[in-house]
Amino acid sequence: MKPAYYKSSFGGLRLWLSKITTDKSRTQVVHDPSAGDDHVVQDRGAVVLKSSCTILFDYMLGDDLEPIERLQALKALIDDKSRILTHPTEGSFQARVGPFQYTIDESGVISADVEFTAVSDVQAVSVAGAGGIPASGDGAVQAAAAALTTELAAIAQTSTLPQDASDASDAWSSADAINPRDVLAQTGSLTAQLGTLASSLQDDLDTWAAYKAAVLLSDAVLASALAVTSDTAQTFSLLVGTSIALRALVASIYGADEADQRYQQAMALNDIPSPAWLEPGSLLTLPTPTATARAS
Repeated sequence: MKPAYYKSSFGGLRLWLSKITTDKSRTQVVHDPSAGDDHVVQDRGAVVLKSSCTILFDYMLGDDLEPIERLQALKALIDDKSRILTHPTEGSFQARVGPFQYTIDESGVISADVEFTAVSDVQAVSVAGAGGIPASGDGAVQAAAAALTTELAAIAQTSTLPQDASDASDAWSSADAINPRDVLAQTGSLTAQLGTLASSLQDDLDTWAAYKAAVLLSDAVLASALAVTSDTAQTFSLLVGTSIALRALVASIYGADEADQRYQQAMALNDIPSPAWLEPGSLLTLPTPTATARAS
């Protein structure tokens, strides 16, 4: 059975992960008495969150990057700086890349084994401006877009990206109904373009403030997209191995209680010509099951 790949991102770059191993242990110290059975267990706190995974670099539906281009983009993000990692199960947090090894096999398939280490939780504590994002959502995008426009003007550059990001976030927040697939597609395009802009600014101290503002706007756009698609913000990819109806597949994954809701979300997330008959080899994007569904 082929592995399932889970959508993620690091520094605004979209990634597809599998074989995810995440350490969320706590350090427990056992104090043994000199006599008796009353052992004292002291909690010394959580260890640093580390997540090891395999990343697939392939031609992905709705994405313009070539596999080798995505690998090069990820390699450019591996430095001493922390960036936002969107983890399939742990949410978003600042992380750095530790061990990183990539492989190109004889058939040209590219994969990489990577370990991400959490640096700190993402908290909205900064004043609006180029130094931070005040909140996740539409207001944060407006503040970050204004900051990037200001910083670009200071180095005699202009870009339509701040306004494009602001307009997209405005449309998401004011819409009566959200199509998660459309939001994710817009988010991927905006963050990819902002990543390209940031890359062009990162090697010069004179453009450092604009580089930082571009990264923060990318993070704000991603946070806004996750906020408006909160019911399906966590997704995974499923390769259909045998012909099956979508409703039957959904019921087998989520259970009868969630089947109707998840069926509608699956239809919104995927371009499915015939939900009554999914062909083998179809790649679906589906909402991550709740703890209740996984336990059933």
